[in-house]
Amino acid sequence: MVPLIPRSALAAAIGNTVEWFDFAIYGYFAKEIGEAFFPADVPSLQLLSAFAVFAVGYLMRPIGGLLLGPLGDLVGRRALLLVSMVVMAACSLGIALLPPTNQWGHVSAVFLVLLRLLQGLSVGGEFTGSVVALVETAPLQRRGLTASFASAGAVLGFVGGSLAAALIHLCLTPPAVQHWGWRIPFVLGAAMGIWALSLRRHLEETRPDAPAISLDAHLAELRSQLPAMVRLMAAVALSSVSFYAATVFAVQEVSARLPALAANFNAITTLNQAVGVGLILLGGHLADRAAPGALARRLSLVLAVAVVPGMLLIAAGTPLAFGVGQLIVLVPLMLYFGVYPSLLPGLFPAALRCSAFSFSYSLVVALLGGTLPLMATWLESRLGLTQGPALYCLLWAVPTLLAYNRLEKHLLPDTHL
Repeated sequence: MVPLIPRSALAAAIGNTVEWFDFAIYGYFAKEIGEAFFPADVPSLQLLSAFAVFAVGYLMRPIGGLLLGPLGDLVGRRALLLVSMVVMAACSLGIALLPPTNQWGHVSAVFLVLLRLLQGLSVGGEFTGSVVALVETAPLQRRGLTASFASAGAVLGFVGGSLAAALIHLCLTPPAVQHWGWRIPFVLGAAMGIWALSLRRHLEETRPDAPAISLDAHLAELRSQLPAMVRLMAAVALSSVSFYAATVFAVQEVSARLPALAANFNAITTLNQAVGVGLILLGGHLADRAAPGALARRLSLVLAVAVVPGMLLIAAGTPLAFGVGQLIVLVPLMLYFGVYPSLLPGLFPAALRCSAFSFSYSLVVALLGGTLPLMATWLESRLGLTQGPALYCLLWAVPTLLAYNRLEKHLLPDTHL
């Protein structure tokens, strides 16, 4: 009997859970971390803190994809996933054990930034590397479902981080949370990383046998994949901005307008994302039952139609409207997240797949996710368009739908996929 969750799928996908778990807990405990490492009487360190969050979330992802992607192609998929997991686990443990500024002085803040930068670097190769490993090891009849574990693991990590933060605040007093309680989830993240390493040690290697070439030659060959990389970036553009608009920017914007309801909006988002884990796996299952290219195109069209009414309801400001509006966006979005992992790696030949996929995917997430708050604010303040996020999403629906118009003809026949 085939297990419900194959060991190889669990081994490849769990890194995304650790990645998003760390992302979530850093956000939920940003106040306590700021008090520990960036005191209010040192404005330059507060600026340093803001830069660290930005750099880890956006700047370091494409750099990590460019540095770690070739590792997966030249050395092996398993090596890439082991290295990214070691870095993530070590940085989580380092943050958990790092003495505060009142013990180590400003050196503590510098180390915190370095640890977050290294984590961001590892993220650039983790998600795409796990997708490639899952697609290449999956049986053909279950490729869609198996590959969807990468996306499901990422969302599950965010939900787990939210629950961990809620339990810490529930079980500990505010002074205890401030002084040491915020460190507990980072220890848990490191432990999850060690468990992932034990699973990944036995992960099947799928790197195709090929003549050894230098890194320079590999990067030169990578330039030939520029059209396919642009095609992939266009294909995931709408989903990238829609995710940040509905789950990150919207929560912050509505909570800032209605601070008394901020906890409600965060709880609703966590619940909706928990539902999203099941939708992602359903999307992967559907990709095994239908043509994934046509399915991804239809889901992108549904998302483009749904994003405007969904964001309008989210902005209404009542918990019920917020929850319903968020679901309107998340249902097609999460289904799409379950479909594309088994589809888009086929745009690249096996010998260049990790490098091309990692860099292009990380770059589009960095550019579009990072600019969404800025563009939404500009559309509202300069042009008077109150639905900036929805309009920004609609803008990127155009290249996504164009990319899927004839995407199947660009998928490569490959014995390793």
